[in-house]
Amino acid sequence: MQALFTLTSSESKRLLGKAVAALPEVQQAKDNGYLVVSRGSTNAFIIEELMKSKMDKERYVAGQIIKGVLCVLGPDQRNKPVTFHKGELQAVEPGAVMDKLACGDILIKGANAVDPFGNVGVLMAGPGGGTMGQFYMALKAQGVATIYPVGLEKLIPSVEEAARYGGKLMLGRTIGCRVGMACVADGRIVTEIEAIDILFGLKAIHYASGGWGGAEGSVTLIVEGEDDEVNRCLDLIEQIKGEPPLPAVKPACKTCGAPCSFKGKELEELPSYLK
Repeated sequence: MQALFTLTSSESKRLLGKAVAALPEVQQAKDNGYLVVSRGSTNAFIIEELMKSKMDKERYVAGQIIKGVLCVLGPDQRNKPVTFHKGELQAVEPGAVMDKLACGDILIKGANAVDPFGNVGVLMAGPGGGTMGQFYMALKAQGVATIYPVGLEKLIPSVEEAARYGGKLMLGRTIGCRVGMACVADGRIVTEIEAIDILFGLKAIHYASGGWGGAEGSVTLIVEGEDDEVNRCLDLIEQIKGEPPLPAVKPACKTCGAPCSFKGKELEELPSYLK
Protein backbone atom coordinates (compact mmCIF):
# COMPACT_ATOMS: atom_id res chain seq x y z
CA MET A 1 0.00 0.00 0.00
CA GLN A 2 1.12 3.53 -0.79
CA ALA A 3 -0.08 6.71 0.87
CA LEU A 4 0.64 10.40 0.32
CA PHE A 5 0.66 13.40 2.65
CA THR A 6 2.13 16.88 2.99
CA LEU A 7 3.82 18.29 6.07
CA THR A 8 4.28 21.99 6.77
CA SER A 9 7.55 23.04 8.34
CA SER A 10 6.11 22.92 11.86
CA GLU A 11 4.46 19.56 11.22
CA SER A 12 7.79 18.18 10.01
CA LYS A 13 9.47 19.44 13.17
CA ARG A 14 6.86 17.66 15.29
CA LEU A 15 7.43 14.42 13.36
CA LEU A 16 11.19 14.75 13.80
CA GLY A 17 10.69 15.47 17.49
CA LYS A 18 8.70 12.26 17.96
CA ALA A 19 11.17 10.16 15.99
CA VAL A 20 14.35 11.38 17.65
CA ALA A 21 12.79 11.10 21.11
CA ALA A 22 11.82 7.50 20.30
CA LEU A 23 15.34 6.39 19.36
CA PRO A 24 16.55 3.76 21.88
CA GLU A 25 20.02 5.32 22.03
CA VAL A 26 18.52 8.72 22.85
CA GLN A 27 16.42 7.24 25.65
CA GLN A 28 19.49 5.34 26.90
CA ALA A 29 21.61 8.50 27.00
CA LYS A 30 18.83 10.46 28.69
CA ASP A 31 18.24 7.88 31.43
CA ASN A 32 21.75 6.54 32.01
CA GLY A 33 24.22 9.16 30.84
CA TYR A 34 24.25 12.60 29.26
CA LEU A 35 21.88 13.77 26.54
CA VAL A 36 22.73 17.32 25.44
CA VAL A 37 20.13 19.09 23.29
CA SER A 38 21.65 22.21 21.74
CA ARG A 39 19.50 25.18 20.79
CA GLY A 40 17.38 25.11 17.65
CA SER A 41 13.70 25.22 16.75
CA THR A 42 13.52 21.54 15.72
CA ASN A 43 15.38 20.56 18.88
CA ALA A 44 12.74 22.35 20.94
CA PHE A 45 10.15 19.91 19.55
CA ILE A 46 12.42 17.03 20.58
CA ILE A 47 12.58 18.39 24.13
CA GLU A 48 8.79 18.63 24.29
CA GLU A 49 8.52 14.99 23.23
CA LEU A 50 11.14 13.90 25.75
CA MET A 51 9.61 15.89 28.61
CA LYS A 52 5.95 15.38 27.60
CA SER A 53 5.32 19.06 28.30
CA LYS A 54 5.14 22.34 26.38
CA MET A 55 7.82 25.01 26.27
CA ASP A 56 8.41 28.37 24.56
CA LYS A 57 9.99 26.74 21.53
CA GLU A 58 10.49 30.06 19.73
CA ARG A 59 12.98 31.06 22.44
CA TYR A 60 15.02 27.87 22.27
CA VAL A 61 17.24 29.35 19.55
CA ALA A 62 20.37 31.44 19.19
CA GLY A 63 20.99 31.94 15.47
CA GLN A 64 17.80 31.83 13.45
CA ILE A 65 16.47 32.46 9.94
CA ILE A 66 13.43 34.59 10.61
CA LYS A 67 11.34 37.16 8.72
CA GLY A 68 13.50 36.70 5.63
CA VAL A 69 16.92 37.25 7.22
CA LEU A 70 19.64 35.47 9.17
CA CYS A 71 19.47 36.85 12.69
CA VAL A 72 20.52 36.21 16.28
CA LEU A 73 18.25 36.11 19.31
CA GLY A 74 19.79 38.02 22.20
CA PRO A 75 21.18 36.04 25.17
CA ASP A 76 18.62 37.62 27.50
CA GLN A 77 15.76 36.41 25.24
CA ARG A 78 16.86 32.77 24.91
CA ASN A 79 15.81 29.75 26.92
CA LYS A 80 18.56 27.86 28.71
CA PRO A 81 19.85 24.82 26.82
CA VAL A 82 18.58 21.49 28.09
CA THR A 83 20.84 18.67 29.26
CA PHE A 84 19.59 15.40 30.70
CA HIS A 85 21.84 13.49 33.09
CA LYS A 86 20.64 10.12 34.34
CA GLY A 87 17.04 11.17 33.99
CA GLU A 88 17.49 14.54 35.67
CA LEU A 89 17.11 17.86 33.87
CA GLN A 90 20.05 20.28 34.05
CA ALA A 91 19.71 23.85 32.75
CA VAL A 92 23.37 24.39 31.87
CA GLU A 93 25.24 25.54 28.80
CA PRO A 94 26.56 22.57 26.77
CA GLY A 95 30.15 23.62 27.43
CA ALA A 96 29.68 22.97 31.14
CA VAL A 97 29.46 19.20 30.57
CA MET A 98 31.68 18.76 27.52
CA ASP A 99 34.57 17.18 29.45
CA LYS A 100 32.15 14.77 31.15
CA LEU A 101 30.71 13.22 27.98
CA ALA A 102 31.63 9.63 27.19
CA CYS A 103 30.71 6.86 24.76
CA GLY A 104 26.96 6.30 24.90
CA ASP A 105 26.26 9.98 25.53
CA ILE A 106 24.67 12.00 22.72
CA LEU A 107 24.64 15.57 21.48
CA ILE A 108 21.60 16.61 19.41
CA LYS A 109 22.60 19.44 17.08
CA GLY A 110 20.41 21.43 14.73
CA ALA A 111 21.36 21.96 11.08
CA ASN A 112 20.66 24.49 8.36
CA ALA A 113 21.20 22.38 5.25
CA VAL A 114 21.25 18.76 4.10
CA ASP A 115 22.12 17.28 0.72
CA PRO A 116 21.39 14.01 -1.15
CA PHE A 117 24.87 12.70 -0.25
CA GLY A 118 24.32 12.62 3.50
CA ASN A 119 26.15 15.85 4.34
CA VAL A 120 24.71 18.39 6.74
CA GLY A 121 25.54 22.08 6.84
CA VAL A 122 25.60 24.14 10.01
CA LEU A 123 25.77 27.93 9.87
CA MET A 124 28.17 29.57 12.29
CA ALA A 125 28.06 33.21 13.35
CA GLY A 126 30.03 33.22 16.61
CA PRO A 127 33.75 34.06 16.47
CA GLY A 128 34.65 30.62 17.81
CA GLY A 129 32.21 28.77 15.55
CA GLY A 130 29.43 28.52 18.16
CA THR A 131 28.41 25.03 19.26
CA MET A 132 30.23 23.45 16.30
CA GLY A 133 33.50 25.16 17.20
CA GLN A 134 33.10 24.19 20.82
CA PHE A 135 32.00 20.60 20.40
CA TYR A 136 32.61 18.99 17.02
CA MET A 137 36.32 18.16 17.14
CA ALA A 138 36.27 17.34 20.84
CA LEU A 139 33.38 14.90 20.49
CA LYS A 140 34.92 13.29 17.42
CA ALA A 141 38.11 12.72 19.39
CA GLN A 142 36.14 11.19 22.27
CA GLY A 143 33.82 9.10 20.10
CA VAL A 144 30.63 10.75 21.35
CA ALA A 145 27.74 10.54 18.88
CA THR A 146 26.00 13.58 17.40
CA ILE A 147 22.52 13.42 15.87
CA TYR A 148 21.43 16.08 13.36
CA PRO A 149 17.62 16.37 13.00
CA VAL A 150 16.97 18.36 9.83
CA GLY A 151 13.83 18.79 7.75
CA LEU A 152 13.83 18.20 4.00
CA GLU A 153 12.79 21.82 3.51
CA LYS A 154 16.54 22.44 4.05
CA LEU A 155 17.62 20.17 1.18
CA ILE A 156 20.26 21.80 -1.06
CA PRO A 157 22.23 20.37 -4.03
CA SER A 158 25.60 20.13 -2.25
CA VAL A 159 26.61 21.09 1.28
CA GLU A 160 30.24 20.43 0.37
CA GLU A 161 30.16 23.07 -2.35
CA ALA A 162 28.15 25.54 -0.26
CA ALA A 163 30.65 25.29 2.60
CA ARG A 164 33.41 26.56 0.30
CA TYR A 165 31.68 29.94 0.29
CA GLY A 166 30.85 32.48 2.96
CA GLY A 167 32.68 33.28 6.15
CA LYS A 168 32.37 36.50 8.11
CA LEU A 169 35.53 38.02 6.64
CA MET A 170 34.73 36.98 3.08
CA LEU A 171 31.24 38.48 2.90
CA GLY A 172 31.08 42.13 1.93
CA ARG A 173 27.38 42.94 2.00
CA THR A 174 24.76 40.79 3.69
CA ILE A 175 21.04 41.25 4.22
CA GLY A 176 21.23 39.45 7.54
CA CYS A 177 23.95 38.11 9.81
CA ARG A 178 27.38 37.23 8.40
CA VAL A 179 28.09 33.51 8.71
CA GLY A 180 30.24 30.62 7.58
CA MET A 181 29.17 27.02 7.10
CA ALA A 182 30.55 23.79 8.51
CA CYS A 183 30.13 20.69 6.34
CA VAL A 184 29.59 17.52 8.37
CA ALA A 185 29.92 14.30 6.39
CA ASP A 186 29.78 11.77 9.22
CA GLY A 187 26.88 12.79 11.45
CA ARG A 188 23.70 10.80 11.95
CA ILE A 189 20.98 12.60 10.03
CA VAL A 190 17.28 12.32 10.82
CA THR A 191 15.01 13.79 8.13
CA GLU A 192 11.35 12.99 7.62
CA ILE A 193 12.46 9.92 5.66
CA GLU A 194 14.43 8.49 8.59
CA ALA A 195 11.68 9.56 10.99
CA ILE A 196 9.10 7.44 9.13
CA ASP A 197 11.46 4.48 9.22
CA ILE A 198 12.19 4.94 12.95
CA LEU A 199 8.54 5.17 13.93
CA PHE A 200 6.94 2.73 11.48
CA GLY A 201 9.61 0.84 9.55
CA LEU A 202 8.22 2.21 6.29
CA LYS A 203 9.94 3.38 3.15
CA ALA A 204 9.33 7.08 2.50
CA ILE A 205 9.94 9.00 -0.73
CA HIS A 206 10.42 12.77 -0.90
CA TYR A 207 7.80 13.45 -3.57
CA ALA A 208 7.46 17.24 -3.80
CA SER A 209 8.33 20.44 -1.96
CA GLY A 210 6.92 23.89 -1.35
CA GLY A 211 3.54 25.52 -1.37
CA TRP A 212 1.85 28.75 -0.39
CA GLY A 213 -0.89 30.08 1.88
CA GLY A 214 0.80 28.65 4.94
CA ALA A 215 2.41 25.70 3.15
CA GLU A 216 5.65 27.50 2.35
CA GLY A 217 8.58 25.20 3.13
CA SER A 218 6.36 22.13 3.13
CA VAL A 219 7.37 18.66 1.95
CA THR A 220 5.15 16.04 0.33
CA LEU A 221 5.95 12.38 1.01
CA ILE A 222 4.78 9.02 -0.24
CA VAL A 223 5.14 6.07 2.13
CA GLU A 224 4.95 2.41 1.17
CA GLY A 225 4.59 -0.79 3.16
CA GLU A 226 2.17 -3.15 4.81
CA ASP A 227 -1.37 -1.80 5.07
CA ASP A 228 -1.47 -1.84 8.87
CA GLU A 229 1.76 0.13 9.26
CA VAL A 230 0.83 2.60 6.54
CA ASN A 231 -2.51 3.24 8.22
CA ARG A 232 -0.78 3.59 11.60
CA CYS A 233 1.58 6.15 10.03
CA LEU A 234 -1.27 8.14 8.51
CA ASP A 235 -3.13 8.09 11.84
CA LEU A 236 -0.13 9.81 13.44
CA ILE A 237 0.18 12.28 10.58
CA GLU A 238 -3.47 13.22 11.05
CA GLN A 239 -2.71 13.93 14.71
CA ILE A 240 0.27 16.11 13.73
CA LYS A 241 -1.64 18.06 11.07
CA GLY A 242 -2.38 21.58 12.24
CA GLU A 243 0.81 22.01 14.29
CA PRO A 244 0.98 25.82 14.50
CA PRO A 245 3.97 27.79 13.23
CA LEU A 246 6.24 29.21 15.90
CA PRO A 247 5.69 32.84 16.88
CA ALA A 248 8.41 35.11 15.51
CA VAL A 249 10.71 36.48 18.22
CA LYS A 250 13.19 38.82 16.60
CA PRO A 251 15.21 41.67 18.10
CA ALA A 252 15.20 45.04 16.36
CA CYS A 253 17.99 45.27 13.78
CA LYS A 254 19.62 48.16 15.65
CA THR A 255 19.91 46.11 18.83
CA CYS A 256 20.76 42.51 17.88
CA GLY A 257 24.56 42.96 17.81
CA ALA A 258 25.12 40.82 14.73
CA PRO A 259 26.92 42.67 11.90
CA CYS A 260 24.92 42.95 8.68
CA SER A 261 24.14 45.58 6.05
CA PHE A 262 21.12 46.81 8.03
CA LYS A 263 23.18 47.49 11.16
CA GLY A 264 24.06 51.08 10.32
CA LYS A 265 20.57 52.14 9.26
CA GLU A 266 18.25 54.17 11.39
CA LEU A 267 15.09 52.43 12.53
CA GLU A 268 12.85 54.47 10.25
CA GLU A 269 14.95 53.40 7.24
CA LEU A 270 14.44 49.68 7.81
CA PRO A 271 11.78 47.59 6.09
CA SER A 272 8.74 47.25 8.35
CA TYR A 273 9.18 43.50 8.82
CA LEU A 274 12.64 44.05 10.35
CA LYS A 275 11.74 46.74 12.87
